[in-house]
Amino acid sequence: MVSQKIIDKWYSQHVSWLLIPLSGLFFLVITIRRWLYKKHFLPISSLPVPVIVVGNITVGGTGKTPLVIALCNWLKTQGYYPGVISRGYKGQINQVHVVSHEDGPSLVGDEPLLIFKEAAVPVAIGKNRYQAGVELLKKYPEINIILSDDGLQHYALQRNLEIVVVDGQRLLGNTYLLPAGPLREPQSRLSTVDAVVINGENESLLDNRQSQFNMTMRPETWINVNNPHLRQPINAFSSERCVAMCAIGNPQRFLNTLASIGVVPFATRIFEDHYHYQENDFKEWLDEKILMTEKDGIKCHLFAPQNVWMLKISAQLDEPFYQWLQVKLTHLRENNGF
Repeated sequence: MVSQKIIDKWYSQHVSWLLIPLSGLFFLVITIRRWLYKKHFLPISSLPVPVIVVGNITVGGTGKTPLVIALCNWLKTQGYYPGVISRGYKGQINQVHVVSHEDGPSLVGDEPLLIFKEAAVPVAIGKNRYQAGVELLKKYPEINIILSDDGLQHYALQRNLEIVVVDGQRLLGNTYLLPAGPLREPQSRLSTVDAVVINGENESLLDNRQSQFNMTMRPETWINVNNPHLRQPINAFSSERCVAMCAIGNPQRFLNTLASIGVVPFATRIFEDHYHYQENDFKEWLDEKILMTEKDGIKCHLFAPQNVWMLKISAQLDEPFYQWLQVKLTHLRENNGF
């Protein structure tokens, strides 16, 4: 796992020239791998329902999980029965597993559990996304569309639509491939996907591209981590002494969100993305309000003290995005027999 310090350097335009040859080797490897899939030297498996991949080409948080939740909610309003497949990163289960209400974040991963709870849709995890989809459809045969969370580079699964999320603040960093930069694939990969969603500032990454849309994150309410039934309005902590604590891919985005609602923490504590919280992490600030993201909060429910609150947000997309998606889904039904 890449450290937060290295990620911050990549997005501050820092380049380690000694690593550029390794980035060239990485480019060669991923290019050959994709060519092998394209020419069917490596097998590609298809599920019997449409698959929408939501991913990115960069390391670090871009906002994929809120987008997946928003897509699930919208699909349900359109009469679909969506399901989600995910790798289950940092979860303890190594085999394919269908998420249940008894599962915890250490078992299945924080992001799949957040999607399961917030979107209220079936979720399956597994390194083999195809097998995860098979198990999901076996248990929930009513599912008629599947979203693959963070599956852009998982070419072993056939996909019908590819949506890439780009951080509108950090964009593509220094634009170098791993390990000299944050790119998992070359920037040219953006020209081959079906849509690019910019999370935040509506920067133009590709000239004359119609399928590029804007997404913003809207803070909704504060939820008590110890007792989720307790809620507070967004401005509840704007004049209180607070500590910001998070373990996400882009912690600065959380801090910016706090500033936008008038919260100025007197202290911050940043952990590596997907960090497994411990009860001791809170002991230093038992007399202060501790503020977290929802992704952080679901990992702390069993041991968080009553002074810990998580911020519920929702992804807001332009109406043209949903119009575009409606057209794409109609086309899939008419031309692929779904």
